[in-house]
Amino acid sequence: MKLEAENSPVVVGVNQAQIIKALKKLKSYGPSSFACITDDEGNYVQVAGGRFTCFIERYDAKSKKLFRGYHSNSSTNFEDGSLLSFGAGRVPLKKDEWFNIDDVIEVFSLFNQNQSLPATVYWREINILSQSDG
Repeated sequence: MKLEAENSPVVVGVNQAQIIKALKKLKSYGPSSFACITDDEGNYVQVAGGRFTCFIERYDAKSKKLFRGYHSNSSTNFEDGSLLSFGAGRVPLKKDEWFNIDDVIEVFSLFNQNQSLPATVYWREINILSQSDG
């Protein structure tokens, strides 16, 4: 596994303590506002934001599909379409797509251990443009 976080060195063979440290440092308007953990097959889980305003996505390398996490216990009261601003841009989210960092740590930790992701997190496919889409 490889852990990457904005403005931080890449960590290969990442452990639990390193995941927690990197994710707890994330802030929407800080020097580190997004992170990604990738396995050897190219599957990954990524997060943007920090603390109580995060969103998570996972990529399935085999199907080449990207999924956004959602749940019934949103950490905020934002309405659909509210924007999360972070170092790589701004993303409109649905009200059920907001997570707190402790939820994200659980997802990253289970992914790092090659275990099933939490049953309390659901995944909806989101369309991504390929380079051939123009």
